Amino acid sequence: MKHWLASFVLFASLASGGLASVAAATDGIVTGTAAYRERIALPPGAVFEATLEDISRMDVAADVVALARIENAGNPPYRFEFAFDPARIVPSRRYAVRARITLAGRLLFTSDQVYPVITNGNPSTVDILLKRVAGAAGRVPGGKPGDLFATLPATFAGVLPCADCEGIALHLDILPDGSFMLRRRYLGRTDDRGFDDIGTWVPSSDGITVVFRGGMEAPLFLAIEDADTLRMLDTAGRPFATELNYDLKRAGSYAPIEPVLPMRGMFSYLADAAAFSECLTGRKLPVAMEGGYIALERAYLEARGKSGEAMMTLVEGRIALRDPMEGPVPVPTLVVDRFLRIVPEEQCTPRFRAAGLEDSYWKLVALADDAVSPVEDQPEPHLVLRSADKRLAGSDGCNRLLAGYVLDGDRIQFTQAAATMMACPAGMETSRGYAEAIAAASRWRILGNQLELYDGRDRLLARFEAKAAP
Repeated sequence: MKHWLASFVLFASLASGGLASVAAATDGIVTGTAAYRERIALPPGAVFEATLEDISRMDVAADVVALARIENAGNPPYRFEFAFDPARIVPSRRYAVRARITLAGRLLFTSDQVYPVITNGNPSTVDILLKRVAGAAGRVPGGKPGDLFATLPATFAGVLPCADCEGIALHLDILPDGSFMLRRRYLGRTDDRGFDDIGTWVPSSDGITVVFRGGMEAPLFLAIEDADTLRMLDTAGRPFATELNYDLKRAGSYAPIEPVLPMRGMFSYLADAAAFSECLTGRKLPVAMEGGYIALERAYLEARGKSGEAMMTLVEGRIALRDPMEGPVPVPTLVVDRFLRIVPEEQCTPRFRAAGLEDSYWKLVALADDAVSPVEDQPEPHLVLRSADKRLAGSDGCNRLLAGYVLDGDRIQFTQAAATMMACPAGMETSRGYAEAIAAASRWRILGNQLELYDGRDRLLARFEAKAAP
């Protein structure tokens, strides 16, 4: 028998649904292969499992007839074989094969469709396509984002797919203070100048995704593949369903861009020293006395109430390395290309950070992959997990919701759920789906200001966004 069969552990189920060693009478055979499309090497410790299941009853968990397992699975394809007693197979029942890959208990890949076998004219061999689980990035759960960002600052770069150009060249500079600088260039276009952004990065709650929030409308999600690789995710933080290359690789040395863009921040001037605290990054930058600086200083001196008072200032400029007033090493400095205006009544909003699971107002935005739309004159679906009494309070868009909840790391269970019993003119389908998601929730994950709930098989149930309570 081939070497890959040597590591299999095979089981067959008893009539009670439990698992026991395979009996001597095993002339029934089901074989198959499983693979995934992504060009990803699994880390050591990944486990492949395939199960032969009785799926005849839809209202109960499938009965496992046999199981095949490969420790340290390596790379696909994975070949498996089930041996079972044909006397245990009931011709009127339905049987299927399911497969998955886990790492330290975390689901990385899974089959997402039914692969029928044996009865009802179905074959005794299957070829399974495994789908990558949202956010699964192939690193050990519980690891620290510092595993990737052990030496910062760092530059990551790559050319990503583009629908109407030759490629999108991305240059990403990640700084240890939690800020970043990003440049996009659309290759092959007449105007391929860079489009720059700056902002703040935070790791997801499970440490396998990084969320970058800048001046763009939507955040950027990158999965941590390994110590030198980040992979672009879609706008919901999920892998692209494609084999195209979305990787950014760490450069051999830090090579920062000089981002050019409109900026807003708190400007102050005191004792011949000018400083600008940029709102998106929180970085306090000295200001070079060149370019549009003179116009900025004059407007500031006219508007300030007292010496050295910081005031909201809007400029077009760039962050460039300049020699400081003291010290031999060039430092990031704001170079004002054009002064726009001073807005004395405004302040910077709080810097972007990951929302807390508890005591945040979470608005429901999607059930599985289906967006949830608000209904006029009805409360928006939401929840708040109150840390003081471990109670959920919220609304399903029609009725008030109440429940208890229990947390254990990233595991969550809602208990004693109850709701008022009103009938609303619209949104009842959302209400039912919301209730089902709460009942099935088993795991939570936060990506910046986004909360995701998953069931016991790591299927996405619901997605929420943190916002201020109305």
